[in-house]
Amino acid sequence: MEAFHSFWSEPGRCRNQGQVRFPDYEQLTAILSAAEWQKHSGRIRMITDTEGAQYFQTIGLSSFWDEIDVSLDDLKETVDPFLFWAAGKLYALQKMPAPCVMLDTDLIVWRNVEDRLRDTDILAAHAEALNPEVYPDRSVFRLKNGYQFPEEWDFSLEAANTAFLYLRDNEFKKYYTGEAIRFFRNVGTEGLNPVTAMCFAEQRVLPMCAAAKGKSLSFLMDFNSMDEQDLVTHNWGFKQILEEQPQARREFCMRCVRRLMLEFPDKGKRLASCRDLKQYYKDYVTVRGQ
Repeated sequence: MEAFHSFWSEPGRCRNQGQVRFPDYEQLTAILSAAEWQKHSGRIRMITDTEGAQYFQTIGLSSFWDEIDVSLDDLKETVDPFLFWAAGKLYALQKMPAPCVMLDTDLIVWRNVEDRLRDTDILAAHAEALNPEVYPDRSVFRLKNGYQFPEEWDFSLEAANTAFLYLRDNEFKKYYTGEAIRFFRNVGTEGLNPVTAMCFAEQRVLPMCAAAKGKSLSFLMDFNSMDEQDLVTHNWGFKQILEEQPQARREFCMRCVRRLMLEFPDKGKRLASCRDLKQYYKDYVTVRGQ
């Protein structure tokens, strides 16, 4: 099963004075994510834009994916990167042929999950309750250009986290990505919250589209269960700690390096040529006496 990561450089550039940003801890999670997918499940590509591809080349990351695809060049100056910071995922998914798996760079799947794919049209990471701070009532969105939400959408359905997303067929993929993109092209942007706007387009629209088309939607894990950590690790909730606490950041990065060196030594050794990661590799080698 082919999977893809995506990295649209524009959101990072607009938040960091024009500089592309991909922190060291997320680089290591992405490398592990790609390596584990390749080991258990098949090919994985990185779908990015030219600036992102050049950045990966500069910092030494390009070789960790089977292919670097610059399809996201089409987004430049067509989507607000601040408000719709994850739009790259939807455009990347739109371009990938189904069946396929979309993976966030901060999510690692530790085992083959093809048995979970056999009896479902759609497999998302997990369900999410409609917390109004993230998923407010649809009335908060000011729609423009005569756009209206489709009558067949059931707004009582829980959202679906798409850090992992499997789609079986191209017809539904076209419908879902088309409706998500149609929403953020037709919502008023003044005063719009970037979290609620993007989460609606990406994660609220999915289950409503699935129900409207009679597609089966399943989940890879139970959000409230800690027993799933041997199957999936999602680093989303830990990022703020890693940003604010240097010691926690270093410890996390060293754990990732150790895992790579023990499980994928050839890939681990490539860290010596990665601009932002080579010091962790050197420290690992020094401690191990290699």
